Amino acid sequence: YDSVALGEVFISTLEILNLIVAVAVMFFFFLFFRYSKLGLAMKAAQQNLTAARLMGIRTNRILMITWGVSSLVGCMAGLLIGPVIMHPYMMWDPMLKGFAAAVLGGMTSLPGAVFGAYILGIIENLFGGYISIEFKSVVAFVIIVLVLCFKPSGLFARHYVKKV
Repeated sequence: YDSVALGEVFISTLEILNLIVAVAVMFFFFLFFRYSKLGLAMKAAQQNLTAARLMGIRTNRILMITWGVSSLVGCMAGLLIGPVIMHPYMMWDPMLKGFAAAVLGGMTSLPGAVFGAYILGIIENLFGGYISIEFKSVVAFVIIVLVLCFKPSGLFARHYVKKV
């Protein structure tokens, strides 16, 4: 790749292009949420869905548009980062760690999954720092097995038993 020298720092043209596009997208969304009717309706629906519905905003339509916009942003992020770190198994490690965090915290508890991610990150980094950096990814598998053996519903989820 071509690169540009800024003193002692070399930045590739691909990274410069990524930065320019990311800043342009952020600026666009700043203007969109600040000045457009649709952006203001999205902010209103996010803050209070019932009040937005009472003010005449079609919240179901706004929610559909919001999902579409968020998928567009995710697609743009993938297109920007893809050429930089593309390889066949590039999402294997984050997917494994996300699944392990969800199992640790509880599949039905969002705060539990977030807390599980923090716990998993701390345990993995301590293991990598004190024992072995090579086996750092194994920690996620071990945590999945231990949690499933001792508390199958996770640390924060309630185990529901449905009686028929």
